[in-house]
Amino acid sequence: MADGVQEWRIPEEGLWGFSHCGTDDTWYPWSGLDATGRLERLVGDLAASGANSFRPQLHRHRVEPPGWRGPSRPEEVTGDDVSAYGDAADWGSYDSLVDSLAATGLVPHLVLGAAYDFQLPRVLLDGKMVRATPDIVGRDRYLASLLVHARAAARHYRGRVRIWQLENELNAAGETMLLVRWRSGRCWLDSGFLTAVMEVLHRAVRMEDPGALTSHNFHCQWRIIRGVYDWRRDVKRWSRFLDVVGVDSFPNYLWGWPQLGRRVGAKVAQAVGIARGRPVMVLESGYPVRPRRRGMSESGQADFVREALEATVDAGGSGFYYYTLVSPEGFEVEGPWSNRFVQSVEPWWGMVRRDDTKRPSWDVYRDALLDIRERGRLR
Repeated sequence: MADGVQEWRIPEEGLWGFSHCGTDDTWYPWSGLDATGRLERLVGDLAASGANSFRPQLHRHRVEPPGWRGPSRPEEVTGDDVSAYGDAADWGSYDSLVDSLAATGLVPHLVLGAAYDFQLPRVLLDGKMVRATPDIVGRDRYLASLLVHARAAARHYRGRVRIWQLENELNAAGETMLLVRWRSGRCWLDSGFLTAVMEVLHRAVRMEDPGALTSHNFHCQWRIIRGVYDWRRDVKRWSRFLDVVGVDSFPNYLWGWPQLGRRVGAKVAQAVGIARGRPVMVLESGYPVRPRRRGMSESGQADFVREALEATVDAGGSGFYYYTLVSPEGFEVEGPWSNRFVQSVEPWWGMVRRDDTKRPSWDVYRDALLDIRERGRLR
């Protein structure tokens, strides 16, 4: 930490709330509200739930200046490059989100530099518009553009965003590329490249807002391809870039029965044991209510929420974000909300039904979060 810089700290009661990877079109898509109306409703529901934080993703393609083409290598990036990018970027929708959260007393916890294909900008290459993935534009150029984007974001939100998440489930990026196709390119199987991504994002935050915290959400549920990753090894390998260690645990992704909320706490306990004193949070966890043929149900979701929260607190966790307050419920929206095969759970994580009523899990979660916020513990 730089001399004279006051590091922000997680509140004593921790950070509790919701995660979301979608853009504003995924918030109450059935409502007919415009973006401003959906944001007002979102922030109101977050506050009513007892949450004190929200973790959205800052999608690069929504802010990057059209046609922007930066330096070819990270070491060539200058402060002028960052200024030019930041001055031309479209921060408008994220400014509204960050300011609305802060005005309601909610901590914005933004995801920086996530590289699911739909989040990346398009660039002109050989006469064609293509996604700016690392294997298409070149890894050095990708890292350079990522550094400029991340520095510009951290500079723009200095003092407003005090905790950043670096990338998203990067340790499982190879499996994400191979199995669900949310990423593209063999680069995501290269552990050296993944570490370079983490280093670039960490450097960007430290350069532009050294008092802000960094975090990462390690996917720790399963390894379908043996040897591709080990989340515990990855925590140890990347801990030097992190102030907060996050775990993503979805033990009921494939099947709703038996309900396995207590297993989330087991992952937290493992992370606490290797985090070297850093706070550990659940940055994503949830239980979908469909498809019913896989044993998912609203009652199962409510039971999962109760047990996962209790287990997280019992294991020494410093926070929990449920994934997610509102999901598309079958509406067409931007993002990887596939309704095919094993991913058929993706549109059905939310606690709000498409008829605008709340599921039983809402009451369970609200009561627990209000109690945590008011008393610093679960009832």
